[in-house]
Amino acid sequence: MLVSLDFNFISMPIIFTISVAVSFLICVYFSNFIRMCYYVSKIRGPLAYPVIGNGLSLKGSHEELTNFIFKTANDYAPITRLWMGPIPLLFTVEPKIVQELLTSSSALEKAWFMKLIVKALVRKSLVISEVPQWKRTRTLMMKGFTLSLLKLYFKIFEDKIDILTGILDKLELNKENTFDMYGSYLSKVAVDSICATSIGVDMNVLQTETSYFDAMGRSLNIMMKRGYNPLKYPDVFYRLTKDYKKLMEYRDMMWSFTRKVILEKRNKDKDPVNNKLINSECLENIEYKKLSLLDIMLEFKKCNPDFTDDQLQDEINFLIIAGFDGIAKTVSMASLLLALNKDIQTKVCEELFQVLRETNRTKINFEDLAKLKFMEQVIKETLRLFPGVPLILREVSKDILIENYTIPKGANIAIPIFSLHRNEVYWENSLKFDPERFTADNIQKQHPYAFIPFSAGPRSCLGYRYAWVFMKLALAKLLSRYEFHTNIKDISEIRFKLEISMSVIGGHQVRITPRQRRF
Repeated sequence: MLVSLDFNFISMPIIFTISVAVSFLICVYFSNFIRMCYYVSKIRGPLAYPVIGNGLSLKGSHEELTNFIFKTANDYAPITRLWMGPIPLLFTVEPKIVQELLTSSSALEKAWFMKLIVKALVRKSLVISEVPQWKRTRTLMMKGFTLSLLKLYFKIFEDKIDILTGILDKLELNKENTFDMYGSYLSKVAVDSICATSIGVDMNVLQTETSYFDAMGRSLNIMMKRGYNPLKYPDVFYRLTKDYKKLMEYRDMMWSFTRKVILEKRNKDKDPVNNKLINSECLENIEYKKLSLLDIMLEFKKCNPDFTDDQLQDEINFLIIAGFDGIAKTVSMASLLLALNKDIQTKVCEELFQVLRETNRTKINFEDLAKLKFMEQVIKETLRLFPGVPLILREVSKDILIENYTIPKGANIAIPIFSLHRNEVYWENSLKFDPERFTADNIQKQHPYAFIPFSAGPRSCLGYRYAWVFMKLALAKLLSRYEFHTNIKDISEIRFKLEISMSVIGGHQVRITPRQRRF
């Protein structure tokens, strides 16, 4: 009895202290939340209701939800308020405000809303990691995108695209029916290329179906569905859904594959990168197939044991997932838009063949890519109309005063790049496909944050140069061999929906015929 009394006498103050501390934290949280809601309520937006917010408007097909979000961002510009259930989300399509946000040290954290959508698949990888971890990981991963490495990766890209053209020659040439350039082919070429360069493994997805590729595609679709349904926001409810169970199934497929690759890499003592640090002096002496970002990260881990295996695995999976979708869709969309605009397609090819004539070669090399100025304009205009990443999400760590608005601490900010790139104030006749917008003279007239296909500011896309090499090379090799055709008559017929990247409903449907080469 004495022991029991002593125990109660000691434990009661502890329990009381814990209760007070928890109550204090709850009060602080809710007071901050109420303060944030107060400032958010001063920003215009569609009619919302208590608790459910704009939930009644978040209904209909995936396409209708996409159109609602992008239309709302424009209708209440420059800053729009939308309630995703009880959680406020602010949108802006004004380049001046976008610039202030993306360059602010108080808006470097990724938004709670984004973490909610992708955390189950990519965990704490670069895309959503907190600022201290992000800075360290970004510095490490930048070593995988140097100019020397990109030159080595160029050969891998070339080999993979040559496999594609061989398949297209056999299966799609001169056919009357259209095919989906992205879903059937370019998405697989991109995965093969990224796996070969990031982890040093030849997946051969283009010729052999793999569970890894299927898992990636399906998991991306499942993740985005959660964002449209506030009832699935609480983890305790989401984990009871079929979507969550399927997502975990796909995640396990992907993670088991990369775990196996990492283990095999560690066991390969003959690989030169296992014996010495990778640096700019040794890059040229290493066979390209034996150098990958994973090699660099494994070497870093030897000297930094606090960089865990889980972190290593998260970053590799994120790199593959984030990389393949955007670049493959951009090349596919460029092919479709050029099929729709034959005069522009002809002009791109004239430039391409002119470069080949001047160098007396039959195919493009790495140095030639910089000479394809008009092709670059075409790709930029494609990215303007159909950006690979249509939405950027950030969270404000301190109050930010912009013009007459207070963006409160804790607010989630969404920058709909899709709407920004079609803002009529900055892009005259914005739905017209016009690569002349990106001549050197016209670029000087643009606001620098009116066009941000790879984001901007300190947390911009790490692999944008990698993407440019792949996109230019893929388009050059395809256009030098094929003429693209489509059955659609106008760009307005292209329907889309918002996912992690922008998806075209029905796919990027084109036909191909042999191109008459003119040297």
